[in-house]
Amino acid sequence: MMISLHKTFVALSAAAMLFVACSKDTPKKIIRTEGGRIEAPALSWDGIIRSDITYQVLVYSFADSDGDKVGDFKGIENHLDYFSSLGVSALWLSPIHPSSSYHGYDVTDYETVNPAYGTEADFKSLLDAAHAKGIKIYLDYVLNHTASAHPWFKSAKASKDSPYRNFYIFSEDPSADIAAGKIPQISTEGAKGYDSGQWFRTGTGNEMFHSHFWTDWFADLNYGPAAEAEKSDAFKALTTAADKWINFGVDGFRLDAVKHIYHNAYSSENPIFLKKFYDRCNTAFKARGGNGDFYMVGEMLDDCDKVAPYYAGLPALFEFSFWYKLKWALQNNTGLYFAHDIISMQSAYSQYHTDYIEATKLSNHDEDRAGSDLDKSKEKMKLAAAVLMTSQGHPYIYQGEELGYWGTKSRGDEYVRTPIIWDRSSTNTATAGVNGKYDSGMLTKAMSVEAQSEDNNSVLSVYRYFTKLRNAHPALASGKMSRHPDYDENRQTDKNIAAWFIEGEGEKLLVVHNFGNTQYDAYFHDDLSQAVGLHGTASAYKTADTWKLTLGAYSSVIFKQ
Repeated sequence: MMISLHKTFVALSAAAMLFVACSKDTPKKIIRTEGGRIEAPALSWDGIIRSDITYQVLVYSFADSDGDKVGDFKGIENHLDYFSSLGVSALWLSPIHPSSSYHGYDVTDYETVNPAYGTEADFKSLLDAAHAKGIKIYLDYVLNHTASAHPWFKSAKASKDSPYRNFYIFSEDPSADIAAGKIPQISTEGAKGYDSGQWFRTGTGNEMFHSHFWTDWFADLNYGPAAEAEKSDAFKALTTAADKWINFGVDGFRLDAVKHIYHNAYSSENPIFLKKFYDRCNTAFKARGGNGDFYMVGEMLDDCDKVAPYYAGLPALFEFSFWYKLKWALQNNTGLYFAHDIISMQSAYSQYHTDYIEATKLSNHDEDRAGSDLDKSKEKMKLAAAVLMTSQGHPYIYQGEELGYWGTKSRGDEYVRTPIIWDRSSTNTATAGVNGKYDSGMLTKAMSVEAQSEDNNSVLSVYRYFTKLRNAHPALASGKMSRHPDYDENRQTDKNIAAWFIEGEGEKLLVVHNFGNTQYDAYFHDDLSQAVGLHGTASAYKTADTWKLTLGAYSSVIFKQ
């Protein structure tokens, strides 16, 4: 824990003062004033998971249980208490199916598990152990393509009479076939949908197959016209495989690259297809006896106006704009616009889904790490965590983000998928899972889970504090943000201050963050007499009907209203 109560308070005749200072040596406190009397109870959480916080696990680099330096199911199971310490409600596992790559997005069999990670029995053990701790398991499910090494594709490529021939997209003259509307996956784009870099020779005459991601490692699946996708053999095969894992006990899917299943990302085709796939999986989940609805979140990497129509197909979508707005705010020490930008998305999404779920996040496995984008600044990383956990939505924590990891994709994807270093001795670190490609300067004793758990001012301690705070307060756990009447995008004199209300289940909180790199005074007409959460330093002084709030650099405070 990193925050302590500063015991120096001055009683004022017509005022109340509260002051909190940062210390590594004393436990974190929450503070309140009542009629001039100051109490400092320790932050208390009853252990009940109220917030939907998901942790993104890279199976291959999270934890090694058998000494081969490759992460595995047992490694995850052995560290379930770690997720509990973060208040996590679900784990999103990177693809667990056999593949030819380290990352797993070139699936060669949808109905088995990668033997490098263990057996099906090992996976079932993980699933049951996680459920016993109240933690759900989501699988990464690839719908856009299979590996070109998949037996389906090998058969389809070898013979036009193969039962898997119509699983894929073949053509001897792609440009002409697209222009003629003969390829449903690309038909809405007409002749302009042809990209020579996405077509690869099969080795038989002039025949080629389509791969949207410009690599012959992948072969795109063919679902036919979106309106009739459920009739396609590929749809039937992918949903049959999905049924196995749903009946196995998994709680949801993360769907990869949902805007590329049909190649006009901005037509209605993908949402139509996704709704069919979701409904089919949800039906199977309910038939299994699942509680509520099956969870399904889509990766639609685009601006919010382009993302919004996809809520017609899925209940949840990743909110990439959240990180882009937050990153800019932190890089420019400007919190002024953040609440407006995030809240403005609500009306766009609600047009398509009344109960939409914003899967908020910082970085993920496809992006440069947040730590690198924030210049390896621990203070900025801590504030990013505070903002993520005090905003609306269902937040995701990317593996290693809670430890202050950095990394860019310029040297290869592996460098943003660094293994967890668990202890100062660096034993059982899953370095082989990323082909030995990692920044050795980052995997140090000081960065380990062991060391950061003992440091009340570490990035990990801040994550643990705010996830606990989020689970302790219903407004943070499931509430909606609303704009502050004074601190909004028009208040140009206080650019580094971000403030908003968040309200839910009968609780209303005021959230205030200082995005600036210096201490700042801000003035409020709101009630600042009871602080329920704090990061950094803050003091509040009341005169008449105005509160003067002094926030330290990159500091945050949450008040009960």
